[in-house]
Amino acid sequence: MADISKKRQHALEADEVEVRIERIAMGLVERIGGEWRWEDGDAVYEGRGARARVEYTAETIMMKVKLPLMLKPMRGRIASVIDEVFDEHFGPKAA
Repeated sequence: MADISKKRQHALEADEVEVRIERIAMGLVERIGGEWRWEDGDAVYEGRGARARVEYTAETIMMKVKLPLMLKPMRGRIASVIDEVFDEHFGPKAA
């Protein structure tokens, strides 16, 4: 079960979604380390005991994050950062 789950609508072509997901993943690796890869069509990041999976369809993008015990107190801040990254790469959340 994910500790954080975020879903956002988008109107992008699949190849553009993948490019943006890769930018997000590479930025994360540069900032805090870890590794990312494509797995069954989803982007998977693992580092510092955390695991994130980014899934997308023609209309939505979803990120699920599993946090290690030591990061659980920061769940709210991490969720806010995910929202900011989604805003930057996929546009603001529809009201």
